[in-house]
Amino acid sequence: MATTITATRVPVKEINLKELYRVIKKRIWIIVLSTLLFTIIGGLLNSLPETPYYQASSRIIIPAESAESLGTFKVFIREPIVIERVLEELKLDRSIGALRSQVSVSNVDGSIITLVSATDPNPKLAVAIANATVDAFKAEVNAAFGLSGIKVLTEAEESQNPYPINPKSNRMLYVGVLAGFAIGIALAFLRDSLDDSLRSKRQVEQLLGLQVLGQVPKIKRKDLVKTFKHKSNQTVRGETIGS
Repeated sequence: MATTITATRVPVKEINLKELYRVIKKRIWIIVLSTLLFTIIGGLLNSLPETPYYQASSRIIIPAESAESLGTFKVFIREPIVIERVLEELKLDRSIGALRSQVSVSNVDGSIITLVSATDPNPKLAVAIANATVDAFKAEVNAAFGLSGIKVLTEAEESQNPYPINPKSNRMLYVGVLAGFAIGIALAFLRDSLDDSLRSKRQVEQLLGLQVLGQVPKIKRKDLVKTFKHKSNQTVRGETIGS
């Protein structure tokens, strides 16, 4: 016995641009209010004072026998034993973890030159931390691994006109505008989807499957009051004439 398989075509919902425009036009106040609100919030956040941070770097060459040992020595630069020595030398009142987060290690353009950088709100202190870290590393790596051939190419120096690495920007303001606009559109369509009222003849015909023969125009309240007053005047005048 042959089996017949009937394929059911799933209706595809078309995007009605006129309907989207109608929703946006009707709920434009939601979009404007949301955009304005988030713009104000973004402006307030953007106006908050931000602590500027300055960075100083020292360049060194580590005489490692292999890439693996070089990686080990680079990790060793930020070890607590090195950071603790820097804290003692500079007499800083902060934790090892806090100072460790201020120190970074990287390679210069993929070469064997290692860049030891320090970041701090005080540009002079950033320079001191970078140089003290290099000195502490040289002493501790020599004691731990017997490595004494580290060469300092360039020490960190204070610039005459230090420039912060986190300059002030209007990013929060722009984020507020975009977020407010997107959320406003989402709220407009959400509110429209929760509105079950019929707005056009086409919706009535689609819902009932019948053709609409006529419709009652929308009467504004002021027109209704005006009509009521007009009829009241006519009645009063009729009674006056009849008497």
